[in-house]
Amino acid sequence: MKRWTKPELGILKRNYSEKGAAYVAKKTGRPLPSVVAKAKELGITRNYMRRWTQFEINYIIKKYPDKPVDSIARSLKRSLQSVLGKARTLKILVPAPKAWSDKELELLKQLWTDKDLSVDEVAAKLNKTSTATHAMAWKMGLRRPEVWRFWTKEQTRYLVKNHKKKTYVQIAKDLGITKSSVFHKAKRLGLRIKKSPRPWTEPEDEYIRQHYKSLPAKEIALKLDRSTDVVMDRARKLGVRKNNKK
Repeated sequence: MKRWTKPELGILKRNYSEKGAAYVAKKTGRPLPSVVAKAKELGITRNYMRRWTQFEINYIIKKYPDKPVDSIARSLKRSLQSVLGKARTLKILVPAPKAWSDKELELLKQLWTDKDLSVDEVAAKLNKTSTATHAMAWKMGLRRPEVWRFWTKEQTRYLVKNHKKKTYVQIAKDLGITKSSVFHKAKRLGLRIKKSPRPWTEPEDEYIRQHYKSLPAKEIALKLDRSTDVVMDRARKLGVRKNNKK
């Protein structure tokens, strides 16, 4: 068998761990089994660094910090440190929450049973996230009032008439009540209210800029978990167009 030259060994040592056997084989012209065997002989191991896909990045942006980091890691089949590192890179890493003070716990008891306040509004008054507030209330055994019971006949008729035309926020604003109240009443009546459009993220916009000209809009929509029409409309707003066929 042909002996390895110094330049070939240099390529192997510099690149095998990060770029793999296939890359070294291509650069040296050596068979793949020969590269693997030589690396094993020299005690060089492969550092497997799985690249983050756009789907995974979008998933973290959407779920973090409302979903526990360990749960995100399990869903993506990645390590906890890997998810935390990516969150830090995306600049969405949230520091560990501070312990609740006795004053905050007492205020939570008072606010949680107020039917005129939504969970978001209670959280804002406590300067906490909605998820943390809800979790603490559950831990303390607190229960929210059944806000759907306080609706008038006029408000109910308005909801039934407009649930397909307006969002939870719009209906709540028109009726002067909380979004949470609208949600629970609609659920009680079996109504499906028009959802507020999901905001576009910078990674999603960048994905469209990079791939809209080369990939079908349907495929991009599947990757981003959006409809094809919405993707095409976003591309127009971003000034991105398909290449014209001559």
